[in-house]
Amino acid sequence: NGIDPFPIHTLPRPSCRGRTVLSLGRIHPKKGLDRLVRAWAFLETEFPQWQLRIIGPSEGGHDKQLHALAQRLNLQRVTIGGPLYAEAKIEAYRTADLFVLPTLNENFGLTVAEALSAEIPVISTKGAPWSGLETEKCGWWIDQGVAPLAAALRSAMAHTPEHLRQMGERGRDWMIRDYAWGRIANDMFDVYQWLKRGGPPPKTVQLD
Repeated sequence: NGIDPFPIHTLPRPSCRGRTVLSLGRIHPKKGLDRLVRAWAFLETEFPQWQLRIIGPSEGGHDKQLHALAQRLNLQRVTIGGPLYAEAKIEAYRTADLFVLPTLNENFGLTVAEALSAEIPVISTKGAPWSGLETEKCGWWIDQGVAPLAAALRSAMAHTPEHLRQMGERGRDWMIRDYAWGRIANDMFDVYQWLKRGGPPPKTVQLD
């Protein structure tokens, strides 16, 4: 998979006065959003400047289930909204301080790449193949569950805006280097050249 890195430099940056944790994508039980809401319950009073924003198309009425869960937990700064597109989606990324994908299972997780391309550090569970968040120093790659998620959120939200911004900048550099479509096209060209000519496989091909 590849991405077109967002044209970010004309868009707003996060505000220190009101800080946002964003989760954007399908609102479906497999995304682990109930765990995110439960983790938030441990943090909301500890971080009064922060809000949790969950955005995306709901499937099977899962948004209503999350609303009900937030109400049972007496949470005050959780919003759950419908999908955003085009510039509105980019602005949602760009005005967030932190992105979370608490998924149970993901073969890629395009929203992680999109968030990083918008210079947002990311917390992702190990249900998605994003170990590079740690090696590239642009996020957290954590075990599944409420407790690991709450711990990662607490660590991330305790950082200064400048520190998170630096992490986000490293993430965008990584996306441009390894996931922009130009790089993906070059990798595919190398694969076809190898299939045609033989010899050692390119780095993108791993053989057992």
